[in-house]
Amino acid sequence: MAPADLRKEGSAYDLTLAVGILVASGQIKADEVDRYIIMGEMSLDGGLQPIKGALSIAIKAKEEGFKGFFFRFRM
Repeated sequence: MAPADLRKEGSAYDLTLAVGILVASGQIKADEVDRYIIMGEMSLDGGLQPIKGALSIAIKAKEEGFKGFFFRFRM
């Protein structure tokens, strides 16, 4: 879903884009969606796949003042 002139690196933003589309189209209500970090790779069947770097993302989210985060991580 990246613009044609920008190379897409990884798929960690699949869930972010999907949530953005659902919010913009009115399919879900998310008044404070901008206060959360949302990252995740989605499989073709809509399932959520784990992403790497979840701990680093969580630490940065806290430093930046985000309310919380949504992602699936690998153990």
